[in-house]
Amino acid sequence: MKTLATSPDASRTVRRTLAAIGAVAGICGLVALPPAAGAQESKGLVTAGTQTVRGLVIGIDDYAPGIGKLQGAVNDARDIQQALAGMGVDDLTVLLDGAATRDRILAEWRDLLERAEPGDTLVLTYAGHGSQAPERVTGTERDGHDETLPLGGFRRHGPGARELIVDDEINQWFLDAGRKDLRVVFVADACHSGTLTRQADPRAPSLTYRYTPPSSDSVELGLPEDATDTSEAGEGELAHVSFLAAGQEYETVPEIPIPDETGATRMRGALSYTFARALRGEADTDGDGALRRDELWRFVRENVRMEVASRQTPNLEPNSRGDEIVLRLAPGTVAPDTDPSESAGHGAVRLAVLHAGPETLARARETLAGVRIVPDTESPDLLWDTRQRHVITRLGDVAARDVDLEALSGVIEKWKAVRAIGTLSARNSLRLRIDPHDGVHRKDSRIEVWIDGLKHPRLIVFNLAGNGVVQRLWSSGPAGVAIDRPYKLEADVAPPFGADHVVAVSAGSSLDALDAALRDLHGRLAVDQVVELLADARAGASDWSSGIQGLYTAP
Repeated sequence: MKTLATSPDASRTVRRTLAAIGAVAGICGLVALPPAAGAQESKGLVTAGTQTVRGLVIGIDDYAPGIGKLQGAVNDARDIQQALAGMGVDDLTVLLDGAATRDRILAEWRDLLERAEPGDTLVLTYAGHGSQAPERVTGTERDGHDETLPLGGFRRHGPGARELIVDDEINQWFLDAGRKDLRVVFVADACHSGTLTRQADPRAPSLTYRYTPPSSDSVELGLPEDATDTSEAGEGELAHVSFLAAGQEYETVPEIPIPDETGATRMRGALSYTFARALRGEADTDGDGALRRDELWRFVRENVRMEVASRQTPNLEPNSRGDEIVLRLAPGTVAPDTDPSESAGHGAVRLAVLHAGPETLARARETLAGVRIVPDTESPDLLWDTRQRHVITRLGDVAARDVDLEALSGVIEKWKAVRAIGTLSARNSLRLRIDPHDGVHRKDSRIEVWIDGLKHPRLIVFNLAGNGVVQRLWSSGPAGVAIDRPYKLEADVAPPFGADHVVAVSAGSSLDALDAALRDLHGRLAVDQVVELLADARAGASDWSSGIQGLYTAP
C-alpha cells in the first residue's frame, strides 16, 4: 500500500450492528470448554475470587462422513478446560465427541442449574459444527430457519436427526438461569452460514470449516410448550448473559493451525484459543484479577481477527455495561508481558515450496534463517510458488508477488514481524479497521484506515508492505490527537501488491525517537529493525498501546 494522501478525520464513528442476543440468533461460534477423552466430571465447589464458577464444556470433532469431521474442536475444549482449571474451577463437566449426546447435554445442564446457587456464574461452551433447520414454530425466525448445533450422532434423516440443540431451547436455558439469579457466559466456536470476505487461493492448504448445510427435515424434539418460542425475549431478560460467538452471520469459521506452549502445531478455533488465553490473564489489562466486559471484548475481538487475518469478526453481546465483571481470575494471576523482539524469533516459520527441484530446496534451506521447510500438507505458515513467484498465506491470501529466492527473505522477515507486533498488541490493543471492507482492494482504489480505542494523544501510523518494505504513513507530532473519537487516515492502493499490515502506536509520552527512526527506514527493507524499535520505544513510553491490521491488495 502506498499513501497518496493521509487526512486525519474523526467525523463519524465506525460501528458494527450485532444481532440481538434475545433470540440467540445467528449462532456462529461457541467457545468450547476443554475436555480430555470421553467425559470428565467433578462436582466439587471452588470459588474463583468471590465468585463460584461452574461449567459445561462441549467439543466435537467426530462427525459422520456426510456431516464432515473436524480437527480442532476437541483441542479447543481441552485448552479451555485447562484454563478454567487454572482459575480454580472444579465443578466442570466436559463432553467430547460421542459422549456429547443430546440427552446427556440436557441432563448435565439441568443438574448444573440445580447445583448452582444465586450469584453463581455458569460457563457453557461449544466447539463443533453449526447449522440450521426449518423453524419449528412458523413465523418466529426471519429466514424461516432455527439455528442449530449438530452433535456427534447427528444424521440428516432418521433417529439421528434429533441429535442437535436448537437456538430457542438454549435461550430457554438462559431464561431459566436468570430466574434463579445466575450469570451465564456462553461461548460458541461454530458457524451456521456465510461466505468468506476474501476467496481462499486454491494453492493454500485445505481448511476445515465449522459449518454443515441445513437439514431439510423438521424433527420432533419433545420440547415443552413453554419452550417452543422464545424469540421475543429481549436483551433486558438476558442481561445476565455474556455471549461470545466466533463470527458474524455472513462469515464462516475456519479451523487454523496454532502452536501450543511446546511449539507443536495443532488445529484450533481462533475464538476458543483466544478465550482460553483471556482466562489465563492476558486480557486483564489493569491487573486487578478480574475480567471486565470491556477488557474481555477488546481482547477477544482484536486477537481473533489477528489470528484469522480479519476473515472473521466475533459477535460479542451485550455491548453495554463495560465495567461489569464477567469472570474473576485465580488469585495471583499475572498477565504475561512479552518482549516483541523475543517473540519475533519464537518458533520457525513453516514454509512449503511448490514446484521446486532439489537444487532450489537446498538453496532455500541454506539461505533462509529461522525457516523450516515442510510439505504443503503439514499446515505451513507460508507457501512459495516458484512458478508464479507468489507467496501465499495459510488462509489462502496472496502475501507477495514477483518473489524470487532473494526477495523471499524479506517476505518471511515481514511475517515474523507481524507475529511479534501481534504479541506486543495483544493486551492493550488499538482497534483498527479498513473501510469499505476486509476484502481484496484493487489498484488505485481509496481505502480508509480507522483507529479507535485511543487512550493517549501521541499517535504514529506506519505500514509493512508485503515484500517487507517499511512505509511511514503519519505522525501526530507533539500536538497529539483527540482521544474521545475514532481517527481516520486515507490512502490509495498502489504497488507492491499483496499483504500490507498497517500498524498504529499510541502513547502518553513522546514518540519522537520512534518517528525519526521510521522516517529513516521509510522505503527500505527493514522490518527486523522495526521490531527492535518498537521494543525500545515501548520500554521508554508511558501508557503504551498498539494495533495491527492486515490489508490485502491486488492489481
